[in-house]
Amino acid sequence: MNPKRSLFFKIFLWFLMSLVLLIGLVAGIFNLDFHFRPESSLISGLGGQGKALGRVVLHELYDSKYYEWGSILERFGKAYGLDLILCRADGRILAGPERPVPSEVVGALARVDHAPVRVSKPLRHPPPRMGEHRGGPPGNPPPPHMGPRDRGRPPFGLLPLPPSEKLRFQYLLRTSDPVRYWAFVPFPFHDRRENKPENLFLLAASASITGNGLFFNPVPWLLLAGLVLAVSILLWIPLVRSITRPIVRITGAAEEIARGNFSIHVEEKRTDEIGRLGVAINHMSGQLENHIMGQKRFLGDIAHELASPIARMDLGLSIFEQRLKGEERARIADITEEVRHMSNLINELLSFTRAEIGRESEAPQTLLLTPIILEAMEREGKAGVTIVNHVPDGISVWAVSSLLRRAVSNVLRNAVRYAGPEGPIEIMAEKQGDKVLVAIKDRGPGVPETSIQRLFEPFYRPEAARNRKSGGVGLGLAIVKTCVQACGGTVHAENRSPKGFSVALELFSTKPSTPPY
Repeated sequence: MNPKRSLFFKIFLWFLMSLVLLIGLVAGIFNLDFHFRPESSLISGLGGQGKALGRVVLHELYDSKYYEWGSILERFGKAYGLDLILCRADGRILAGPERPVPSEVVGALARVDHAPVRVSKPLRHPPPRMGEHRGGPPGNPPPPHMGPRDRGRPPFGLLPLPPSEKLRFQYLLRTSDPVRYWAFVPFPFHDRRENKPENLFLLAASASITGNGLFFNPVPWLLLAGLVLAVSILLWIPLVRSITRPIVRITGAAEEIARGNFSIHVEEKRTDEIGRLGVAINHMSGQLENHIMGQKRFLGDIAHELASPIARMDLGLSIFEQRLKGEERARIADITEEVRHMSNLINELLSFTRAEIGRESEAPQTLLLTPIILEAMEREGKAGVTIVNHVPDGISVWAVSSLLRRAVSNVLRNAVRYAGPEGPIEIMAEKQGDKVLVAIKDRGPGVPETSIQRLFEPFYRPEAARNRKSGGVGLGLAIVKTCVQACGGTVHAENRSPKGFSVALELFSTKPSTPPY
């Protein structure tokens, strides 16, 4: 059976498809959440290192002079592989790399800026003067225009407020050209001019969606995926196996019944639909066996009852024929031929029924194949017909002796009758595992492809051979099939290319074990 067509493969494929669909659904939800919301509920709270970094950076900015902020952001950015930028909600950069903030990020900051962080701690520095200064590199003194009260103070009259201990990076969005992923954390200030709190934003940009583990830690997701996969396998595989194993057993039993082995029995203790199917198979096989055996016994009884009167009729006609002369004697000869044809038919019927009964009256045993082949060659051979034996010495089969001899003889007789003059008839045998394949091949015309499947049916003959001179009564191959099945084997036929015909008998090499049905 093709593995790709098995029920196990289909259910396993369905499991994989459902798993892929689940992953795709989660990814789709993440993607929507990622694009249409200023922060992701899927990502928020996962980046524990991002929280820690945000707290450290903002506390250091809070405790440092304004002109030192650029060097602080550059130092942390290099350490964590990020671009750190401090900007206002409108995207104006106060410290960090001189790189424009993408419009998508500015828009997201504007949506978040409506709720600035409020704190209740007292201000650490005196209110700053108005002025604007973008601090220089570390170690440089502040510009000369700044007075003593201006040193270390931020621009725009903003005074930094102590950052909240609960702050965290919030996932923002992705921008292109180049592709970068952005996260932010609010930096609370107090606007002295407006006398109200205002948020600046510490932006973190990375070329990786994980932000080197600060935005998003993939390890929990991988562990979750592995756990889902493991649980799915633990739950699905036993279920699938519990379904497919009994179906395989029932299928094997049905195939044996189709080959004519009606004594098969399905050992299925389940009480579900599969168990009921096994019970139905057992009941069906028993009914078929009773029907077929009753039919064959009926034919055997009829043939046996007809054999005696037909034999007496043949004897009487033979005596009567000797006393007649001329035209009357020719007519008696025709009647005698018809009676002898009926006698042959009855003998074939007896052979057909005895082949099935022989399984019960004679026990199978291990038989050497070569002596049986040589005996059939001697009995069925004719002048002008070449039969070649390719059977290796020492090959043995498990069979009933009389039935195997009858089967081989019938196949060889057919080959000699229909293809003897066409070329040598070859007899081959090959051991295949615990089986032995015996093939009898000829170089005759073969049979129509549409007739091959029916050749082993009783009384069936191809249309071209349906006459008394060209063939028998159509029981020869039916007897072969019955004999081989009684030995526990199978038989099949096929046309050869470019011409010829082959009949193969498949038998066990040793006593077979009981099939696990």
